[in-house]
Amino acid sequence: MLRNFATICALILSALGISSAQANDTPNAKEKLAVKPGDLIVQQDRNGWSAIKILAVDPWPDGTAAAHCLTYKAVPSKPTVESLTRAAVLVWHAPIDAASFSHGWERIGNQAPSKEELIGFVEYLKLTDFPRYISFTGQDSKEIVRKANEHYKLAYTLGDQGKRTEAIAEYSQPIELFPLFYEAIDNRAFIYMELGKIREALRDFEQSLRVNPNGMAAFFSKGECLMKLGDLKAAKDIFQEGQTRFPEQRATFTKFLEQVRALQKNG
Repeated sequence: MLRNFATICALILSALGISSAQANDTPNAKEKLAVKPGDLIVQQDRNGWSAIKILAVDPWPDGTAAAHCLTYKAVPSKPTVESLTRAAVLVWHAPIDAASFSHGWERIGNQAPSKEELIGFVEYLKLTDFPRYISFTGQDSKEIVRKANEHYKLAYTLGDQGKRTEAIAEYSQPIELFPLFYEAIDNRAFIYMELGKIREALRDFEQSLRVNPNGMAAFFSKGECLMKLGDLKAAKDIFQEGQTRFPEQRATFTKFLEQVRALQKNG
């Protein structure tokens, strides 16, 4: 898993126009750089000067760490702490293996990240570590849940009344407040299906399964969406897996699997 994370980090650096290999070959490469929150680090490569601000550092059990970074657009001359206050941001948040900055990077200063600079990191926490997001932002978790439930109940009522567009908008509120609210995600997806917006429904079911991988309704409905979209092979895989993954609903998965096979046979 850690090796995969390092590979992903290298791809992120490459996508940002920053080459870790180039960094190691830089003539003025520095000694191993251990980054910490607020660090402003720079590197010169073929694109000019790259600059990164470290927003946070999450240590791993094996002693390595993930650095949460704000990256700036490359500039022709070496940045300074002062010039970076006016620099254009390339990406507001990217998790990168802290070891990527071991050589070839230079620390030019340290400034605590501002509230604006932390927006990308905060959104990342909201989607990946909600308890930490609550703690980091100083919000009241009970109040967030209360508001989310209010919107959910209203959305459910609107759906029952046939006010589907209004219900979708209302279901979006608890999802925004509490991204782990997979029941709201599922219900919004079902309304999208009723409206014939299958791609939007599929997107929601996939989001729901990221939050709740064992959600039978979302898993089955993902297969149904794929079938409606004509992706029969993917739909077949879903229904086949569902037979054993959700044995209590085996008959339903088998029924739809047979439908997919019939569609494949008929071209």
